[in-house]
Amino acid sequence: MPYLEGYLRAEGAGEAGHTGYVFEIEVDMSAVENAGELVGEQLAITGDVEMVDLPSRGKILVFKVTSAATIEEEPEEEA
Repeated sequence: MPYLEGYLRAEGAGEAGHTGYVFEIEVDMSAVENAGELVGEQLAITGDVEMVDLPSRGKILVFKVTSAATIEEEPEEEA
């Protein structure tokens, strides 16, 4: 079972198809060439959870991304 650390935010409560919560985790996007172009997009990512030792922060848990792709929203069908 994966173990993740991050921050929980209440968001989208009451919206159809949304749980009302978003869990934010730190990700390492160094393996993704166009990471800067993906900022602000809804993404599907793959990778592994790893402990990383950062000089300024010590050991932290991050999701080390191996690939990322934007998720295209499907147009809503008219009734």
